[in-house]
Amino acid sequence: MSELSIFSEDEVTLLVSLPYKVGVWVSHADDEDGEADDEREMKALAMCLKAVAKEYDGPGLVDDIARETLKREPFWLEWTDQAYNILPDCEKALALLKEKAGLQEAKNFKSALLEIGSTVAQAYGEFNSFDEIPEDEGFFGGIVNKVVGGFSGLSKDDANHPMNISASEDSAISQLAAALKIDE
Repeated sequence: MSELSIFSEDEVTLLVSLPYKVGVWVSHADDEDGEADDEREMKALAMCLKAVAKEYDGPGLVDDIARETLKREPFWLEWTDQAYNILPDCEKALALLKEKAGLQEAKNFKSALLEIGSTVAQAYGEFNSFDEIPEDEGFFGGIVNKVVGGFSGLSKDDANHPMNISASEDSAISQLAAALKIDE
């Protein structure tokens, strides 16, 4: 049985929609002309959701949430339309997780949401040949490892450094991080 069973259906919907909505929200923070950036960012979002589901595989909620997000792909278009004011939902979700599942689960969810937002922000600039990248396990792990801790050897001028994103995406990620602050 999924660990999501401790939540009501409305609570589950809030939790499983947020990973997708966060990616869309960051993507819309900097919308260039044309569709190329949107397509790459949405591919990065889908791949990152798969990576998060694998990264946190095991006991805990984050992997269950990510897998349920993927299962509910038919709702993604609806969630896209709801992705313009996600910060209050982020705060609500963390409070809910902290109350019902504990502080560590809330922290894990926060980390996953920040991973997703950062990956989407980097998708257009970083993955110039995104269409040619295979959807395999090694690539998923590579995305998550880069976002989680793989930047330590990079200078701020490196093309793959997380600060090498647009100012509006950087602002969106800062706002997201502030909304995901957890009082211990």
